[in-house]
Amino acid sequence: MITTHEREDEPMTFEQIREMYREIGRTQPKTDNQELVSMQRIYETQIVRDAEDDLFAAALTSKSMFAGQRYDAIQIRANRSSKGRTGRFDFILSNDATVAIIDVKDKVCQDDVEKMVTKQLPDFRALYHEYQNRAVYLGICSMSFDDHVLQRAHELGIGILRQKG
Repeated sequence: MITTHEREDEPMTFEQIREMYREIGRTQPKTDNQELVSMQRIYETQIVRDAEDDLFAAALTSKSMFAGQRYDAIQIRANRSSKGRTGRFDFILSNDATVAIIDVKDKVCQDDVEKMVTKQLPDFRALYHEYQNRAVYLGICSMSFDDHVLQRAHELGIGILRQKG
């Protein structure tokens, strides 16, 4: 049974979207075409990721706050390349004194937390010169964290954003 959305004026919840795609996957005829299966997985992953981005985007834009700072501007899905270096940032929040780089993950693993400090922060500093003189805060959004990841994020000074309820 595919979950339906009963009210047109309310967005579907993340769980409703996820269950809808699980049900589609169970009811689709099996295929030997590996390329088609691979494309379907990529599409489903992107739909789930977009739903999570939208969920966290709504929270970040409505509050305009992170790490005790109020932000004037938010960039969503920012990409920049220069001199062979490329950076992709889910959210960049900024004000006159600080900037926050926030990443969104389905389920955060310890490598994701480490990469925030070892890859994303250096990429950001190299690509976004306009923020050179601002304090930088790091954050990670997810629906799921395990205790070891939370502890490591805390040790590295990375803020945690997760869904309530």
